[in-house]
Amino acid sequence: MKKKTALTKQTHKAIVLLQNLWSLRVVKISLLVIFLVILTPVVLFFILRPHVQKNINYGVNFSKKYAEQMHMDWKDTYLKIVDELNIKNMRLVAYWDDSEPSNNRYDFSDVLWQLEEAKKRDVNVIMAVGYKVPRYPECFEPEWVKKYSEEDRERELLEYVKTAVETFKPYDNIKIWQIENEPFWPFGECRVNKREVIVKEINTVKMMDDRPVLVQDSGEGGFWYATYTLGDKLGISMYRKIWYDFWGIFFGKFIYFQYPLAHWTYKIKAEIVGVPYEDILVTELQAEPWGPGLNSELSQYDIEQSMSHTYFIDTLNYAQKGGFKDLYFWGAEWWLYMKQAKGDSFYWDTVKALVNN
Repeated sequence: MKKKTALTKQTHKAIVLLQNLWSLRVVKISLLVIFLVILTPVVLFFILRPHVQKNINYGVNFSKKYAEQMHMDWKDTYLKIVDELNIKNMRLVAYWDDSEPSNNRYDFSDVLWQLEEAKKRDVNVIMAVGYKVPRYPECFEPEWVKKYSEEDRERELLEYVKTAVETFKPYDNIKIWQIENEPFWPFGECRVNKREVIVKEINTVKMMDDRPVLVQDSGEGGFWYATYTLGDKLGISMYRKIWYDFWGIFFGKFIYFQYPLAHWTYKIKAEIVGVPYEDILVTELQAEPWGPGLNSELSQYDIEQSMSHTYFIDTLNYAQKGGFKDLYFWGAEWWLYMKQAKGDSFYWDTVKALVNN
């Protein structure tokens, strides 16, 4: 009986304590904030969740430099990607160091060959031009311009962009110009891109041609809106498993890391920051490993850490569920390398079946 009485007293004290706590304004506000933090993502998911698009536009990135790094015949690689995979959308790159090996001496022959072969096959092209463009080390400034002052380097860059666009614009299969690649994302061996210089580059292109201009941002870490407002379209990356040291915050130690992002977070982010979803293209969908070295030199262990057969399919499903209309694979050169050098045609055959379905 005494135990019951003591328990009743303790229960009564607890109830009184809770009532007193609830009477405090700070407690009510704190609980409301916690409730909103938990509930808001759920509400956003049901309101803004993406849906798989019908007739997705699949494309690939192609880099002459990357193919050569893996000791592949870059022209043969390019033609096999276009013909065997029946690709109809490509993102091509004009590298400044290749295109202007010395001041005012231009050589766009390799890019023109790619554009010409694409035109023969009715392949749509996103043409990337600038100082920072796809593939590591990201920035491809010619050696001769590095000794110039900052002001003179900027002037030479604008002249290069103007000359490149003037050279390429007769190709009507170029549907979108891309100016710079993730210019504000701190990755690669690059100087900091100044916003005012990028604005000048884009304005130069817009005065010369009326096709839309795309600017790229990191899909995982970028803020998107400021980048999007520079042009007409926003290109984003979609990486899931990477090998990186995150700017030294892990004391210089590289780690394999998976971004903790659900497929629907991209759509919600677009709505929150105010970028129309229909203006976003996934221009870099991870479809190859990211490890400690050139992909053609990775061990099978390192390949499996970020791009196994199973994970390749999983990443494809993830991207489709993200609700984007345009998905450009990153790694087509590596698929062919794996097929030809390693006898592993899984990646190649999977994309071939997908594109030709």
